[in-house]
Order: sequence, then structure tokens, then C-alpha cells
Amino acid sequence: MAAARHVAGPPSFRIAKNKIMLKSLFAAIGVGGATVDTRLHNPRLRPGELLRGEVTVNGGAMAQDLVKIELQLLAEIDGAGREPAMLASLPVCGPCRIPAGCEWRLPFRLALPPAMPVNHLPGLAGRPPSWLHTDLGLQRPRDADAGGWLQILPTPQMEVLLDAFSRLGWDLFAADVAGPERRQIFELRPRDAGWNWRAIALDFAVEQGGATPVRVVIAGGGGEHRLALLLDADWRRADWLGELRARLGL
Repeated sequence: MAAARHVAGPPSFRIAKNKIMLKSLFAAIGVGGATVDTRLHNPRLRPGELLRGEVTVNGGAMAQDLVKIELQLLAEIDGAGREPAMLASLPVCGPCRIPAGCEWRLPFRLALPPAMPVNHLPGLAGRPPSWLHTDLGLQRPRDADAGGWLQILPTPQMEVLLDAFSRLGWDLFAADVAGPERRQIFELRPRDAGWNWRAIALDFAVEQGGATPVRVVIAGGGGEHRLALLLDADWRRADWLGELRARLGL
């Protein structure tokens, strides 16, 4: 008589259980789990304008819990190698369970700060880089999502002054963000030799009551010279070329 053998439990049950465990593991590490994709409708815009887009959530092979979905507006303004600065954030949803195989479309609008650093100008080469990060509460690096890079254009007030300086022979050379308010300082350099000045710095304050104060710092000629300009409600009709010639002697 053959020796009695121990018969294991039903193989189909064991396989099914292992599949469930594997799916849970894959979902936890991002394989076969829910995906969250953020798309921007207007990635090129100006400080103070509304950034519009949509967050698409697709359920994975099984239901999955998320801590949150939060959009974070980031920029590298504190120097290379440091953590990017968060300039604004927008909660899209709190803790939630994403059903398997579902699709959620969540439109959003996020206002850029009035002092958002400009990076889309000749001479800036896309710096400082700015992007929108989708935070899921997973402690991942705050890198740019696909399509999340932003091109920040100058305000119309910045454009008119920079154009006037350029017509006088001074072009944008670089920009830096400084101070606790993180205001952007534009540095201009002369196109031609023969100037007593080395550089001109423009500091645009946030518009207040329809007027934009601008601080001008001129370096060279034996020291620094400072003066203030004000782009008031009639700034579009002003002769800024003549104003700069008169005020700065250009």
C-alpha cells in the first residue's frame, strides 16, 4: 500500500491569494497602481495670472488609498543644489480611495503670485526654472511633472521699461531673486564700450493701487546712484524713452 501523502490546500486559492498580495505590493511601489497625471492648458503666462489645467486620476488594478493630491508651484530661486522654493499651493483633494479602473478628471485654476520670478526673456535662458509639482504625500522628489514646466513672461510694465532701456543701448544681462520678499532684480549691461557705468539694476515692486514703483540702481562712475520711477495709471501713454534720457542722462 502506498504511503499516505499530505495534500496541500487548494492550489487555486493559494495562487489567488498570492496575486492579491502581489497587486498590493505593486500598487505600493507604483507598479500597476493608480496614476496621477497633471496637464497645463496655459504654461506660458505672466505674474498674477491664472494657471489653468487638469489633474487626471486613473485607477490601477485594485483600489488604492492616497494621502492627498496637492499642486505645488515651485522655483529654483535660492541657489543651485538647494531645495526649490514653494511659491504657492493648491489642494485638489484630501485623503481618498481610488477605485480600480476608475478615471477622475479634476480641473483646477491656480493664481500665480504677483512677484512670480520671470524666466522667459532674452538673456535669462529660462532661469530661474519654475514648474508645477503634483504632491501625493509619498515623500518623492519635487521634480517637474511631464509638461509641468512654466514660461513666465514679464508684465507689460516690465516690457515697456526694458524696451526703453534697450533702445538706449542697455540690454538685459541677468536676473536674481533677493530679499525676504523674493523680489526679482534685473541687471542691465551696455551693448557698447565707452560708458562710465558698469550696470543698471531694476527692482520692480508689486503693483499697488494701479501704480508700479521701480527702483533704479546705477553702478559705476565712482559709486552707486539711486532713483525711483513710478508707472502710474497713465504709464501706457508716457514717453519712457524721453523720461529715462531726462532722469538718467542717457
